[in-house]
Amino acid sequence: MFISICIPSYNRVEFLYPLLDSVYSQVGDFNQNEFEVVICEDVSPQRDQIIKAFNSYVEAKSIDNARLCLNTVNLGYDKNLRNCIESAKGKYCMILGNDDLLNVGALEKVISTLKKEPEIVLCTRAYSWFKSNPNEIIDTVKHLPSDKLFEPGLDAIRFFFRRVGVISGFVVNVDKAKQLATDKFDGHLYYQMYLAGMLVSEGKGYYFSDVITLSRDSETPDFGNAAGEKGIFVPGGYVPEGRIHMVKGLLNIAKDIEENTHIDDAYISIKKDLAHYFYPYIRDQLNLPIKNYILMVKRFMDIGFKNEMFFYVHVVVGYILKSSRYDLFIKYVRDRLGSTPKI
Repeated sequence: MFISICIPSYNRVEFLYPLLDSVYSQVGDFNQNEFEVVICEDVSPQRDQIIKAFNSYVEAKSIDNARLCLNTVNLGYDKNLRNCIESAKGKYCMILGNDDLLNVGALEKVISTLKKEPEIVLCTRAYSWFKSNPNEIIDTVKHLPSDKLFEPGLDAIRFFFRRVGVISGFVVNVDKAKQLATDKFDGHLYYQMYLAGMLVSEGKGYYFSDVITLSRDSETPDFGNAAGEKGIFVPGGYVPEGRIHMVKGLLNIAKDIEENTHIDDAYISIKKDLAHYFYPYIRDQLNLPIKNYILMVKRFMDIGFKNEMFFYVHVVVGYILKSSRYDLFIKYVRDRLGSTPKI
């Protein structure tokens, strides 16, 4: 088994068929036996429907390389992500969100690249957003204009850390990821950031500039159901305290990476990169009353961003423009440059 396509699953049964179709319709020269699909269902209210839909799909398609793993307790995001990797039988594990799609030709590109560059331990990619019709793309996020192989070290840590925040298409070397497994950051929703930083401190990373995955922009988050997430996150959206908790977790992970890799300036480099592109961490809070918004901004300042100029640019301009206009501005810049600007 070369690669396991792992799906952390909680509700969203209506998207299971199109997700599986996007994987099993892939056409290429690779052997179909080289991949498997693993779904780790996290005790959601729709568990019975997911079981029925999965069994119906694999029977109708005569599929024998898909597994549905039923968690005995609701693990939550971080633990279930780790559970997916632990369940993988492949040399590599690719994570797909349970409402996402694998783009046409993506699996062949990923497999062929990993075979050519066996020292790669981590990959991330360009991805597109759509609402209901995947043929109607509303935005594409491309961090670099072309593919790039990163050597281990500070530059790779700084690049990959923030750019694996959207998990779909995240690829790791399974054995190395298992060696790094830890529960100390559970409940912050960013376990993949920890893995990314640690993996590329010693191994090569790869960025795919082609769109590998398609993400839905219509679904609200389901975080807040597991024991380790209750009281911090509320299913259906993000409250200010949840966002602060997430960003605090990012900084704690950055400190841990520097301490354990002994790579000087890893924490400072990661924090500065987060500040340069801070908008996603406040995007859903821009309609707060001004007093509440200022209190949230002060909390972000207190945990480490008070001396970061671009942090202030995002929090001020974002609140003035609101998300709809700021999104359009960012999309315009990306379209003009062909990728996200390097700050």
